[in-house]
Amino acid sequence: IKFPLSLIVLLLFFLFGCITYILPAKNEVQKRRQLMVVARLGCSSLLRILNIKVEIKNKEIFKTQKNWYIMGNHMSYIDILMLLANFNTLFITSNEMKATPLLGQICFFGGSFFVERRKITTLKDEIPRLANTLKSGLNITLFPEGRCSNGCGLLPFKSALIESAVSSGVNVLPICIMYKEISGHPVKAPDYMTIGYFNGLKFGSQFKKMMMEKGLEAEIEIMQPVMTEGKDRKEIREEIFQSLNTRYNQYLVNRL
Repeated sequence: IKFPLSLIVLLLFFLFGCITYILPAKNEVQKRRQLMVVARLGCSSLLRILNIKVEIKNKEIFKTQKNWYIMGNHMSYIDILMLLANFNTLFITSNEMKATPLLGQICFFGGSFFVERRKITTLKDEIPRLANTLKSGLNITLFPEGRCSNGCGLLPFKSALIESAVSSGVNVLPICIMYKEISGHPVKAPDYMTIGYFNGLKFGSQFKKMMMEKGLEAEIEIMQPVMTEGKDRKEIREEIFQSLNTRYNQYLVNRL
């Protein structure tokens, strides 16, 4: 029953996404706000169908500021579904993601920014657009690792797109994503072959694997904010990395 329900939700999501995208809006910011609503409804429905339960810790921190530049660790396409369902946020993702069937359309109709991460000149052109969006009051989420890890530790953080936090003056909200249980047992390293989206794993096959599972439990812990005033992007990167790496390593120790 999960497959037909998921198919119906995806079809409705793409339908309402198309309608929302085509309908006129006052400006780009309003259009992206509308797309976020569609994405939140669609992703919330998918999580319920797949029986993916998410606990958000330290929610009160999120409410202390009008908007944030959210940055977290990245292991799976499920990260995106959980964040779209639980936070009003846009995403920064790659041009390669845009070309990924289904997942690319979810990101597109969620109002994502697609960037060419491999060219520093192109990234520099994106920074003013991202900074202006942050200044407008919208949340933006970035995975500074630039790709999914295998769940056994964080990858090095890239700093180029963190410059938009410096330019906008918007503070950074680090979030640590941790997968706790799958089908009733604690998540171990081999389970990331089902949960994960790394090293050439395909979205379609990974999504089918999740439909075969009884459920998944995850935790997103909101960490202490990183202030951007008076800091450069590399200083901010180091603060975020230390915060998330410390927390994720604690999770790994407890998991083992």
